[in-house]
Amino acid sequence: MPVKFKISYFDIKGRAELPRLVFAAAGKEFDDERISGDKWTAFKPKTPYGQMPVLTVDNKTMINQTGAIIRYLAREFGLYGSNNMENTKCDIIIETVFDLYSAVIKQHLEKDEAIKEELAKKFSTEVLPQFFTYLCKLLKENGGKFLVGSKLTVADMAVFDMLDRLTCNPKMGEGVYKDFAEVKKFYESVKTNANIQKYLERRPASDL
Repeated sequence: MPVKFKISYFDIKGRAELPRLVFAAAGKEFDDERISGDKWTAFKPKTPYGQMPVLTVDNKTMINQTGAIIRYLAREFGLYGSNNMENTKCDIIIETVFDLYSAVIKQHLEKDEAIKEELAKKFSTEVLPQFFTYLCKLLKENGGKFLVGSKLTVADMAVFDMLDRLTCNPKMGEGVYKDFAEVKKFYESVKTNANIQKYLERRPASDL
């Protein structure tokens, strides 16, 4: 009997977009539950830790924490590496992306405009170039198509999620790749994957 999956989160990309992309990469159906207002107030006490996203498996088991969710799905759908070392390389890339995501959130939540501007400048001139240089190194070492191993993995999806947010940001766009053609090529390669393309075409619009 097929396993049923449901991702519960707000009606934005946020921390649930990566799990959604993992489902898409695997070509697996899932219930994309988007909760807001009073529904979230009622749902919150039912969650394991008062947070979303939450993955519900077969209408009974709830898994919280984005990292735990995507790792569970990667193991379930064969989107991890082919051995322990490759799995660890995937984890390293995921954690690096999460660090970048935290920097984006910090910038977004900052109220002081002067500090916000300084954070944005540091992100563009220091954080992103370091990240892109790192990606170029990984791609070169691994043959240029995938970040780990010889097939699409959760690591590729984590990086794609971040790159897609940067590309869709009107303040950044494809200009962020001007010195990193390899990164842009990787992004376009994942984006044109048939399963990913299908998901992106029907994905609700969201700036966050």
